[in-house]
Amino acid sequence: MNDSIKRAKDLVEQAQRILVITGAGVSAESGVPTFRDATGLWKKIDPYKVATPEAFEDDPEFVWKWYDERRTQLKDCQPNPGHYAVAAMEKAKQDGFFLLTQNVDNLHERAGSLRLAHIHGKIYEVRCTKEYTIREDFQTPLPELPPKCPHCGALERPNIVWFGEQIDTDAVSQTESFISKGDMDLVFVIGTEASFGYIMDWANRSEGSNGKLIEINPGTTSLTASADIHLSGKSGEILPQLTMNL
Repeated sequence: MNDSIKRAKDLVEQAQRILVITGAGVSAESGVPTFRDATGLWKKIDPYKVATPEAFEDDPEFVWKWYDERRTQLKDCQPNPGHYAVAAMEKAKQDGFFLLTQNVDNLHERAGSLRLAHIHGKIYEVRCTKEYTIREDFQTPLPELPPKCPHCGALERPNIVWFGEQIDTDAVSQTESFISKGDMDLVFVIGTEASFGYIMDWANRSEGSNGKLIEINPGTTSLTASADIHLSGKSGEILPQLTMNL
């Protein structure tokens, strides 16, 4: 165990309040395709053909076929040691812990996480385009494309934040509520390039005056320079070392 990991481990054990922010890199270690890297999803298809309200309006069946394929692929992915380590951190800190994830999969939940919000939506949720009601549907593949609301018969869409849409307001409220209860002792930013301004804002703002920012990522990001500790590597290898005594 190197000095940086030992220092981070000590900080985790001492912390009373922890905010964790995770991105695509955490799920990538479980085999979930990322979006923006050299082999990412957006290299294979124009995102504006499957991830905008306009694309859905033009051809809902085409959009749903793409999401149905993703849902089916994700079904075979399993939580990795990083997911379980985050859940262990939550179990140890209880109300002093909150997880904000940019990932739309349910791998954090499957690993045992409960205190979390999905800022970009959830791929196994569908939303009625007329009544805006949301329901979970874990069927893969879906029996009907596009699916229709069982209550009113209108088309349903993936409950995902698309390009040009506002981030999930419930997730924002949950995050702000946790942050408002006091400064963090620790803020983790894990497996994300932190390219969204709101992610950078939450990471820096919630750290407070005495807290520490820990970044876990194989490479450097826009947050690396301001991190108190940068741990270069895979979260599934690093996080279990930080939570082994919790």
